[in-house]
Amino acid sequence: MNRPDPIQLSPFRVKLSAILASVERVAESPECRASDEIKRDLDTIASATETLRTRVDRLAQGNPDGWSASKMRHDLRTPLNHIIGYGEILLQEAEDVGADTIVRDLSRIVRGGKEVLADLDELVRELVQPGSPPAPTPIGVPRARVPQPAAFVPRPTDHHGRILVVDDNSANRELLTRGLSKQGHTCETAADGAQALEKLESGEFDLVLLDLVMPRLDGIGVLTVMKQDPMLRRIPVIMISGHDDLPQVVKCIQLGADDYLSKPFDSVLLQARIGACLEKKALVDKQSEHLEQIELERKRANELLRVILPDPIVHELQQTDTVTPRLHHRVAVLFCDIVGFTAYSENRAPEEILANLQKLVEAYEGLMGLHKMQKIKTIGDSFMAAAGLLEAVENPVLQCVRCGRDMIRLSDELKTTWGVRVGVSYGPVVAGVLGRQQFQFDLWGDTVNTAARVEAHGRENAVCLSGPAWDALAGQPGVQAESLGSVKMKGKGLVPLFRVIRVDGESVGIG
Repeated sequence: MNRPDPIQLSPFRVKLSAILASVERVAESPECRASDEIKRDLDTIASATETLRTRVDRLAQGNPDGWSASKMRHDLRTPLNHIIGYGEILLQEAEDVGADTIVRDLSRIVRGGKEVLADLDELVRELVQPGSPPAPTPIGVPRARVPQPAAFVPRPTDHHGRILVVDDNSANRELLTRGLSKQGHTCETAADGAQALEKLESGEFDLVLLDLVMPRLDGIGVLTVMKQDPMLRRIPVIMISGHDDLPQVVKCIQLGADDYLSKPFDSVLLQARIGACLEKKALVDKQSEHLEQIELERKRANELLRVILPDPIVHELQQTDTVTPRLHHRVAVLFCDIVGFTAYSENRAPEEILANLQKLVEAYEGLMGLHKMQKIKTIGDSFMAAAGLLEAVENPVLQCVRCGRDMIRLSDELKTTWGVRVGVSYGPVVAGVLGRQQFQFDLWGDTVNTAARVEAHGRENAVCLSGPAWDALAGQPGVQAESLGSVKMKGKGLVPLFRVIRVDGESVGIG
């Protein structure tokens, strides 16, 4: 690094001395003497000015600390950020309360800081690489010659949020939080990257203003962790740093940062970027809520669909938007009907009738899983089910007989005062779904019709079988039945009928 000519540094010293003189005049004003907060802000400005003057003087020694151009810019800009930032805050407050006696000197402080900033990058470039052209300005980073206040000039905004300010410099954190609070935002701060991640894990934020250079964990590390976390990656991040070299900017953007501003930054630009990020976050949150609502509705629709249709049918319908009718060859169909239900209903209130019927149907539905059967539907006071249809079983008729036995027992245990008839037939059926607006899974075929007629011709509190159904039980141990002779069924003529007496060594029926 080249040693600067003293003439090059002279304007900086003059301007910094002028800033200190303005600070002293404001400190002697009645407004300052009456406000501890103004005194603290002026002390910060004075301290930053002295720090900057010391660092400028060190430039005359060449490069005693081995500064790189990037680090040199960072270390020189940090105190400038405090000079301009606190100067603008005081200036705005003075203008708001009409403290005209100090407005002029505060304006000089801000203007002086901007003038120093305007020549700073060019001086550093000349010291490091004499004769080189100005470095390209990264997108989103204002050129040094543009006046750049460091804190907000309060302006109304429609987007307010909870913002986490992450910076290892306490004065920088205060500058941002004071300006953001005047904009209506709620702020929390973190002094390093590790503390920032702790706060992000424990709270909800709408935006993170993230410094690049910090102890323990730097801004790149924080950004990397955030964008790898499914919950944190949705939070917008604006990188703020005294570094403005293009590779750093590119890296941050590639890692997922929403923007990058170099300190000192333009307050209006930062305000616009914050507003854009908060608006984006609000839209993302709204979209997420909308998607969650859609997913909730989809789950509710699926649950409702699975109440109406069997699971395999629902899966096929969702995959193909249709259900192909299928012929099933070995299915046992069961009908269970309440005896005397019409007479029972004539002298009772609808609420009582439906409550008792609901209780019985729910109990019967509970038997379906126990016996590996599929409920097909209820038809008035009749309950229809099948075995061997959608779930393979060794003997479908045996499953229906066991289920019928339990249906009779439950009707008695629930004290409904109802007797029931159970009829079972066995053979081929066609299964499919009818309707488009109101789906219904159903069975068709002679086996279905025969099962309904067997039930109708059967006996109260008994399980009756058609001939094919009894044949399917032939030789089954623990099953006994008696012939009820042949009954005449519509469209089928004389059909043999059987009543099950015992199954699994247990009596079937009541009385």
